[in-house]
Amino acid sequence: MTTPIEINAIQKLKIDAFVDRLKKREIWINGPITDALVETLYTNIIRLTEESAYAPMKIVVNSRGGNLFESIVATDIMGTISCPVITIALANAISGGFIIWMGGKERICHEHTCLMMHDVTTMMINKNSEIERQVDYIKSIKQKMANFFSYQTGGKTTPEYWNELFASGKDKWFSIEEALKLGIVHKIIKRPEMIDPTLITRPSYTWDINDIERSGQ
Repeated sequence: MTTPIEINAIQKLKIDAFVDRLKKREIWINGPITDALVETLYTNIIRLTEESAYAPMKIVVNSRGGNLFESIVATDIMGTISCPVITIALANAISGGFIIWMGGKERICHEHTCLMMHDVTTMMINKNSEIERQVDYIKSIKQKMANFFSYQTGGKTTPEYWNELFASGKDKWFSIEEALKLGIVHKIIKRPEMIDPTLITRPSYTWDINDIERSGQ
């Protein structure tokens, strides 16, 4: 007999919150990119596509990275479904989190979101001798990622740009201004008073991603 899993009050509130956002066609992923997390992401993308084949969906990302191949496949799924996908980065879109976020047709982040990408080799779980046996395959993955990122930025970055980044072996932290210039991000969520210094009273606000336009850029 299977023992039922007990869920405490805090866990239930969290689950209810994510379920509520899913009803609004928003998929929230938070934390390391693990098998369990991407399984939830994949199934929810398919579920929302089956519910409405052309209505936009939003994927909200807050992750410092994780599994490489799962992150890449997530962008494949986002790019092959009929629904337009908007990705929104919260605190972190780093490594695997950056890859998933880059899968959006439209990409949004906050003014202080951390955006970082690095050599995909550093995302491999197996290293040393295992990597040596996979050198050619890893090279092909890097080239595909370089081509993909270039495509997603509308050509504002070239595959050579990303290949140089990967070859450097260093972490690349993008400032918001640089990310805008390179076509990595399309919109920035800012505080109203940071856009208009003459603003005295901040308008009332409820968290509604559909109303994101009023945040300005």
